[in-house]
Amino acid sequence: MGHLVELRRRILRMLVWLGLGFLVSFPFSEKAVSFLGKIAGTPLVFTTPTEAFWVTLKTAFAGGLVLAFPGFLFEIWSFISPGLYRSERRTLLLWVGGGTLFFLAGVAFAFYVALPTALSFLVHFGLGEGLKPFMSVDRTVSFETRFLFVFGLIFELPVVMGFLSERGLTSPAFFRAHRRGAIVGNAVLASILSPTQDFLNMMIMFLPLVLLYEGGILMAVWGERRRRHHEEQRLRDKENTSFHESREDPERPEGA
Repeated sequence: MGHLVELRRRILRMLVWLGLGFLVSFPFSEKAVSFLGKIAGTPLVFTTPTEAFWVTLKTAFAGGLVLAFPGFLFEIWSFISPGLYRSERRTLLLWVGGGTLFFLAGVAFAFYVALPTALSFLVHFGLGEGLKPFMSVDRTVSFETRFLFVFGLIFELPVVMGFLSERGLTSPAFFRAHRRGAIVGNAVLASILSPTQDFLNMMIMFLPLVLLYEGGILMAVWGERRRRHHEEQRLRDKENTSFHESREDPERPEGA
C-alpha cells in the first residue's frame, strides 16, 4: 500500500514538473513556431481560425515535455532507487544517462542534417513540378516534431543492444549472425517511421539505422564485457566471503 501511495505522489510531482515546463516554454512558443517555419523554407499559412492558436499550444506542450524531462527522471529514480543495490544503481544510471545522450544526439542530427535535407527536397520537388507551396502551419510543425522525435528514438538502438547484451538476454554473436535480417527489418522500420513515404525520407532514416546497428554491435561487445567482469567480481567476492567465514568459525576440536 505504501508503494502505491508513493507512486501516486511521484506521478503528481511529474505533472507539476510538466506544468512548470509548459509555463516556462509558452512565452517562447511563438518564436519556436516561427523558427520551425523557417526550416521549411517557405511561408506557412493557417487554414482555420483556431489552427495558429492550437499549434502554439502544442509547441509549448512539446517544449514543456523537454524541460520537464530531467524532473521526470529524478522522480522515477527517487521511486525505484531505494529498492536497488549499489551496483544496480550505477548500472541504471549509466544506461539511462547514455540513452538520454543518444536521444539528444538523434534530435540534433535530425535538426541540423536530416530535417533540412528532407524539407528542401520535398519543397523543391513540388516546385519542379510547377506547383506552389501552400503549407499548413499545423501539419508542417507536426511533421517536423515527429521527425525529430523519431530520430531521437532511432538513435536509442545501440543503447538497447548494449543493455540487452549486458543483461545477458542476447549477445554480440547473435546480432552479427542476424545482420542481413536486421537490414531488411531496418528498411521496413524506416518505411513505417518515415513521416512521408518518399524514397529520400526513407533513405534518410534507413542509412542511420544501418550505421547505428553496426555501432550497436560494438556496444553489445562492451556490454558483454561488463557482464563478464561483474560475474567474475561476484565470484571473487563470494570466494573471499567463504574464506573469511571459515577463518572466523573454525571447526571445534573433538571432545570439546
